[in-house]
Amino acid sequence: MLSVDRFTVVLDACSLFPMVVRDVLLTFADHEFYAPKWSARIHEEWTRNLAARFADKSAANDAAPKIAAIRNAMDRTFPDALVTQVLPDSVEIFDVDEKDRHVVMTAVAARADAIVTFNLKDFAAEQLESSLRIEVKHPDVFILDLIDLNEKRALAAFRDLRARKRRPPWTVDELLDRLIRAGLVQTSAWLSNADVLPLL
Repeated sequence: MLSVDRFTVVLDACSLFPMVVRDVLLTFADHEFYAPKWSARIHEEWTRNLAARFADKSAANDAAPKIAAIRNAMDRTFPDALVTQVLPDSVEIFDVDEKDRHVVMTAVAARADAIVTFNLKDFAAEQLESSLRIEVKHPDVFILDLIDLNEKRALAAFRDLRARKRRPPWTVDELLDRLIRAGLVQTSAWLSNADVLPLL
């Protein structure tokens, strides 16, 4: 479990693609739980995949400026997050899947403590941790680690997230449902706790 405040974490494209996961992760970063990192290639991957969700070309074209605005806002909010000096990914890295080597190279360049990704099987987690001291974390597990660091600050981060959702506003039940559907089941369960839910 990560336990050092303001550690450095690379957010894989698959953890930035789902809106609610991206919002939770970046809200916690904004509350200074950790320092987020990504590369231009990670940016390109999650924005491309998000645009591909739109069935017809005109809808995708309409969404393009909004997606670009999200990306630009991320870079403005976290000016140190973009890792530019990323090593080439042509060299094999343990048993890391070829398409994910660039994420590991970004983590190496950023001197990151962890990579947050849904694709755990592609990252040879044990090898990365033992050889490079880079942990590979599922977003749900990572968020729970952050909550364990300081539950009061974590709850404040979730309240901040809800406060920003105004068009339309998110009810507590909607937030919990969105978390579950995005794969953040344990996070939703923590928020649903009888001692926590009334404070949300």
